[in-house]
Amino acid sequence: MFRRSLAQLASATNRALWKDLERRFVAPLVPTRGLKTTTPDRALFNVQDEEDFTERVLKSSTPVVVDFHAQWCGPCKLLGPRLETIIGSKGDKVHLAKVDIDDVSDLALEYGVTAVPSVLAVKGGKVVDKFVGLQEESRIESFVGRLIGE
Repeated sequence: MFRRSLAQLASATNRALWKDLERRFVAPLVPTRGLKTTTPDRALFNVQDEEDFTERVLKSSTPVVVDFHAQWCGPCKLLGPRLETIIGSKGDKVHLAKVDIDDVSDLALEYGVTAVPSVLAVKGGKVVDKFVGLQEESRIESFVGRLIGE
């Protein structure tokens, strides 16, 4: 009994120490992506389910780029930061919705996603443009530019 309590105390102490170290030394080193926020939603958000998609993407008055991706997808890991940087530079003109196809598979099926990464441009509740696969930054820039009318 005493050993178990001592182990629990040591474990709790280690967790508290780690959190303090992380807050003081690690958190300041983690770069932020610089995405501007809008009220009340952020310019970048993860879609939780179909209802969330309807509310935050289809009913949005702001154009939305929808990134269908998966955690296991290598090209998705390269495309994601490119999209975040480009959309972050546009301020409140466009939002980025990230949809993990493993978490919201019905939504991926509904929008005909057969490969990842797949990116849709949604304006006024309708898909107006799309691309599949990893793209160069210049192509992503023109894709977003067409969506917001630049």
